[in-house]
Amino acid sequence: MRQPIRRIVALIVASIFLFAAALPAKAGFVASVTGSADVISAPASSAPGSLVSNNYQVWDESTGKLSANLAVDLAGLPGNYDGLTNYSPLGTTLAKGTAYDSVMIQLDPTSPYPTVSPTASINFTNKIIGIALFGTSLDASDIYGNPTTVYPHGLPNLFLQTRGIDFTHTDMLSISSNGKTLTLQLPANFGVFDQIRVFTSVPEPASLFVWSAIGLVFVGRVGPVRILRAYTSRRRKSSST
Repeated sequence: MRQPIRRIVALIVASIFLFAAALPAKAGFVASVTGSADVISAPASSAPGSLVSNNYQVWDESTGKLSANLAVDLAGLPGNYDGLTNYSPLGTTLAKGTAYDSVMIQLDPTSPYPTVSPTASINFTNKIIGIALFGTSLDASDIYGNPTTVYPHGLPNLFLQTRGIDFTHTDMLSISSNGKTLTLQLPANFGVFDQIRVFTSVPEPASLFVWSAIGLVFVGRVGPVRILRAYTSRRRKSSST
């Protein structure tokens, strides 16, 4: 009786691992984009003038764990925001050791500049946990950018303009209710340079398969023994009566 059950459990465990192995390797941190946005490979340089387009340029930067605490301007809270939103109560500090994926979004318009602000939605694979919107947080988080890309670190502010979004109501963004989509509408009619860095969470789906397999192995080893003990006990009781 024990041998057939163990064979069944072994087959189930093997099937789980085969299913896990058959899952596609993790693709990009960006699931898709709609509107005026292009997903590109990480560029050699993201300095102003090196990557001009009237579409948002979006690229995966890096993945790993934060080497130190990192303050960002906006946590992944669903809602609508702009350049004059009070971000003091909306920001967060991502703790050292937090697992992350980072994505850069850049708008560096080219002439003739569009008269209508380009709008795009960037759909991420996982939930947004923090966004660097202004120069200070962008500079501080450049260490989590793509290691081969040159960033405009320390780019000075110019009146209301910053390396990130500008201090105006016309620089608008929103986070969806599920925390996975960032929608942007930033003015491009004056050729203003904007960058935004998005940090998303990193789940560990492999652990589900591992613990499921361990559980099945445990059931496969212990379950039959308990069944046999219960069956033997009942036989003894029935024979004694």
